[in-house]
Amino acid sequence: MEGFTRNVLIVDDSRNLENEIKQYSIIFERLKNKHNIDYNMKFTPVQKYDEAIKLLESIENVFDVLLIDYDLSQAGNIGYGSDLVREIRSRINKHCKIIFYTMGDLVAIFPDRNDLINLFNEGIYKFLSKDTVTESSDIYGQPEFQLRVEVMIEAINNIDFVQVTLERYFAEYGDIISDERIKIHGREYELSEIINLIRRDEEAGKIYKSNLAESMIIHNIISGR
Repeated sequence: MEGFTRNVLIVDDSRNLENEIKQYSIIFERLKNKHNIDYNMKFTPVQKYDEAIKLLESIENVFDVLLIDYDLSQAGNIGYGSDLVREIRSRINKHCKIIFYTMGDLVAIFPDRNDLINLFNEGIYKFLSKDTVTESSDIYGQPEFQLRVEVMIEAINNIDFVQVTLERYFAEYGDIISDERIKIHGREYELSEIINLIRRDEEAGKIYKSNLAESMIIHNIISGR
């Protein structure tokens, strides 16, 4: 899948965010070469809560992984990262991988234990403390930044297998199948649109996956496999 790109949205109010993105990119390229990773990673930095929502709501932007800081007040935001997670999961995307991190102590941030439990129940892929570092013996940048990139890669490796299979199929045969259309509830979609519907966890994407699984089961039954 040469040239295939995974999109990562980073919501953080750090004044050094641009420099941190550069470090993420360098670390990823080193890890990509070491582990023969067959995709690229694009980092999109955002400091404003509202701007993050706008990007996530856009049809043109579909993010595979979100890295969200808890405290966004330094950039003038009223809402916290935990509020952003709840808004994303309630009405925008229930499918993308969310990595949540903070510098603060969890007990101080969530004095009511139920608030923390509810946040994790929203679908956090992994929680990181900002000062937690990688355990790898090969260090390619700041150890805490490397850990974040390693977790991003781990999250991407856990993406829905139907989505990944379709993406690989499209990357390989996109030119040949560009005219193909898939009908769902009377509406026709291109394969690239189906992939994005799955990535955004929208209803048409769910229906396609369900229909695909059903056809595979029927095929296996008929063929005696």
